[in-house]
Amino acid sequence: MNALRELLETASCDLHARFRPFAEKMEQAGLDPMVLNVFKSLYDRLLCGETGDMPERSVVPVKEGEIRRYGELADYTDLGMTLMNQVAIIKLNGGLGTSMGLERAKSIIPVRDGMTFLDLIRAQVECLRSSYGVNTPLLLMNSFRTHEDTLAAMRGFDNAATGLPLTFMQNRFPKVLADSLEPARWLPDPELEWNPPGHGDIYTSLVTSHLLPQLLAAGIRYAFVSNSDNLGALLDPALLGYIAAEKLPFVMEVARRQDTDRKGGHLARLRDGRLVLREISQCPNEDLEHFQNVARHRYFNTNSIWLDLAAVEEVVLREGMVPLALIRNRKNIDPRNLGSPKVIQVETAMGAAIACFPKASAVEVPRSRFAPVKTTADLLTVMSDCYELRDDFSLAPHPDRAAALPSVRLDSRYYTRIDDFTRRFPQGPPSMVGCSSLCVTGDVTFGDGVVLSGDESIRVHGAASVFR
Repeated sequence: MNALRELLETASCDLHARFRPFAEKMEQAGLDPMVLNVFKSLYDRLLCGETGDMPERSVVPVKEGEIRRYGELADYTDLGMTLMNQVAIIKLNGGLGTSMGLERAKSIIPVRDGMTFLDLIRAQVECLRSSYGVNTPLLLMNSFRTHEDTLAAMRGFDNAATGLPLTFMQNRFPKVLADSLEPARWLPDPELEWNPPGHGDIYTSLVTSHLLPQLLAAGIRYAFVSNSDNLGALLDPALLGYIAAEKLPFVMEVARRQDTDRKGGHLARLRDGRLVLREISQCPNEDLEHFQNVARHRYFNTNSIWLDLAAVEEVVLREGMVPLALIRNRKNIDPRNLGSPKVIQVETAMGAAIACFPKASAVEVPRSRFAPVKTTADLLTVMSDCYELRDDFSLAPHPDRAAALPSVRLDSRYYTRIDDFTRRFPQGPPSMVGCSSLCVTGDVTFGDGVVLSGDESIRVHGAASVFR
């Protein structure tokens, strides 16, 4: 017994010693003590060999009928209408458009009629306030890389009626050297020694920014959280009424998986019956076939969630944090330099909190509430007539495309970067409402009035070509 105690004490001392340089680095950067505690909890698990993996044998697929459907919630609408001044809209706005060659906030990319993501979000909230006669606040969670762009884009818009700020800042974690698990150093660009902590940081950021107590003090009990690039995610009275009437601390919006969603995080149950979110980075290679089986795991996370903020505060007061599953993201410290040292980015996912709240639930929503833009192929689809811009400034699939959107593949040599992409659609996107799939190979510029239909495969070799 004494030998075991000595071993545990030695291990504990080693954990503290290994963490000390991280603590010093984070303190020098001015990070809040809560951020240090959250990172330490995750780093300790990393050091002890926890992979964050969730093998297939540890989960059970969620079956048809086990969760509520959006269409069943109409009776909650009237209650939700009375609560519109008790809810905040939070947009996750920390992402850069790096996948499109943009080193600025992705939310400033034009989407429809010259309006950017932020322009449309702003218009959505203004329309909501006007239609319902409410002062629902909009809160943007920025990263240090998107903050200035966002402030410039949102000039003239505020939450003055509630006295709440428009923005709050995401935290950051130090990168961990993969071979030694020590703090990563990179003298050519010290900023690359840090990584975003994943959108699971929202719970910590709400506390460290002092927003959580501010919201509750202002009488705002609920929050609807979604990605800034998902223009289908609108505040909905029926969903708000549902979470309030059923006294649910956490509700995740999920949708039916299609083949195009097979790599996205899916909903499952742990063996004890709790709902859980499993990301592809948590799936062992030998289980990828099961993970990507959309008939087996039929619901994917839209990353739109509803929170009872009083329940979040309760968990934080009890646990000191919202304890989320570890995600290890292996990368080069400089993603553009494949010869740079390998690092582990310690991250968490917002949706993983579904396992942290008793009575947490999920609702199957229609695809119209999910219109994300991750690549220029997604952007082309959203810009085209496959989507309609509604009076409330939401984007929804054209009625003829409600069942499925076209599969789009664009030649990465000519369309990946947003500037290159824009130059090749000088007259705007082609009509794609009748298109089942589009594959473009080569340097093709689309002319005015192009109509695509069925399965389109456009190939050119050599010199640039204009498709009319």
